[in-house]
Amino acid sequence: MKRLTFEDQKEFCYTISPFNKPRVVVDPGDTIVVDTEDAMSGQIRKEGDKRNYGKAPFTNPLSGPIYVKGAEKGDVLVVEVKDIKQKIEQGVTLVSKWWWYLGHKPSANVVSEFVESKMPSDYRILPVRDGKVQLGTFYLPYKPMIGTIGTAPEIESISSYLPSMYGGNMDLPCITKGCKLYLPVKVGGALLHVGDVHALQGEGEISGTAIEMPAEVTLKVGIIKNKEILWPRIEDSEYLMGVACTGTGRTLEDTIRIAFVNLVEWMEEYGVEKWDAWMMCCFLGKITLGNIWSVAAGFPKMYLPKL
Repeated sequence: MKRLTFEDQKEFCYTISPFNKPRVVVDPGDTIVVDTEDAMSGQIRKEGDKRNYGKAPFTNPLSGPIYVKGAEKGDVLVVEVKDIKQKIEQGVTLVSKWWWYLGHKPSANVVSEFVESKMPSDYRILPVRDGKVQLGTFYLPYKPMIGTIGTAPEIESISSYLPSMYGGNMDLPCITKGCKLYLPVKVGGALLHVGDVHALQGEGEISGTAIEMPAEVTLKVGIIKNKEILWPRIEDSEYLMGVACTGTGRTLEDTIRIAFVNLVEWMEEYGVEKWDAWMMCCFLGKITLGNIWSVAAGFPKMYLPKL
């Protein structure tokens, strides 16, 4: 089993990019344990700590990229999430004032006036112990997930803060232990980046910041040769899921439709006729919402023919 430690990483990546230097090389079928830092670059460890933007001006530091031998443009990278372990017994969160879907005065007076004078501004440290996350007197379930994971695009760099057709900051709670992620390969070695692990996050991540924590992530990588996909796919024990994200010219409504189109294309590979698949998604489909920008459209595998 290979490892990518903080010492190996040296400097984190704040973009998912074909220009980032690989930190480790693995073979298809290898399992690798990756140390990941929290979204605040490890700068908030106790109440009263402040971000030092001079040292770490961005959010979502990523570990990697991981170079997978034999992965070439036109392949699919398969990433199995074998385990997610917390590195410390706490997480950090914040009600983000900049989280723009609360609105702003010119376009959302009522929302802005409701929150403006009341929003807390300090980071909160939340204990994470014995399978529980403590928020004041409330004990919430510990459900670790990977917020940001993706392969490099061919000719551009994408901020680790954003989702894309190659993965990235999807913040989908279904990317967790036991799932299998399928990512498009656009460059040699795929260049897998990973980070932004959460101890717990609901769909929508509505306050802007989940319970961010450093983690030890165990991944198994594989390759499907000569198989192109446009968007990420997710598989767990119950569902196949097609993924899409918002962007220029793509509203959330558009994104939901695109995610279902991606899902139907996958269902066709199981021998389901296109319009039968489309109707069954209408009857049995479900939506998992990431950070408002990302959507996973799912269909239960139990109703699909066996491959």
